[in-house]
Amino acid sequence: MDDRAVRTHIYEAFVATGKPPTTRSAADSLSISPAEAAAAFRRLADEHEIALLPGTDEVWMAHPFSGVPTDYLVEAKDGRRWWANCAWDAVAIPGLVGDCTVHATLADGEPFQVMVTDGTVSPEHVIHFQVPARNFWDDIGST
Repeated sequence: MDDRAVRTHIYEAFVATGKPPTTRSAADSLSISPAEAAAAFRRLADEHEIALLPGTDEVWMAHPFSGVPTDYLVEAKDGRRWWANCAWDAVAIPGLVGDCTVHATLADGEPFQVMVTDGTVSPEHVIHFQVPARNFWDDIGST
């Protein structure tokens, strides 16, 4: 099985359910063995296409989606919800799924929200990155 098909399946699962597929569910959906699914997940992680939960073969991140709860919850008008890895990813999700509201928590614990409608974020905000983009994958979990 082509790794692109596995990657597409991961993204389709995130969009549809808000969660990544497990190796078992990916194997079942793609008619491959769990070992083949796990190997594909590892190859995709090696290529920085996804990130795996530390110590496992399960999906942690497929940017902009997070497989675990974060400070960035993105909600579509139809009620579907996704976790984003960071503010940047939170405003990217609407580009994939349509208009959304981003519910987030600032570093100081203060909650805020923005709407993304037709690709426009309102109210306007500035996103500050403490880590240069070239270093994101040095420690993707804390970036």
